Amino acid sequence: MFLMVGCKSITKSGNYNVVIGTAKNVKYGAILSGNDEVYAISGLQTWDSIYLDKKVKLKGNFELRIGEDKVEIKNSGTFQAQSYPRYYLVKDATWELYSTK
Repeated sequence: MFLMVGCKSITKSGNYNVVIGTAKNVKYGAILSGNDEVYAISGLQTWDSIYLDKKVKLKGNFELRIGEDKVEIKNSGTFQAQSYPRYYLVKDATWELYSTK
């Protein structure tokens, strides 16, 4: 499962949404962090070193996922599979380093 977080609200850009955040690698894949939201880029396992720990502008089709991180173990109950019970899965993603200029 991949995770991402952004530091701005999602805004529309044609058929795509746009978010800006800090690129991070976690156990589950590459994420964008900030603003208490998590964004997972579909198919991206790790950020290239030129993006890692830098501000990145991410575009793509965002799908909100809630509660898809639970694992049920027979006779033991349901457990949290990861630390992100709510996140956005980003498909058809493109990204670039974010510049304020």
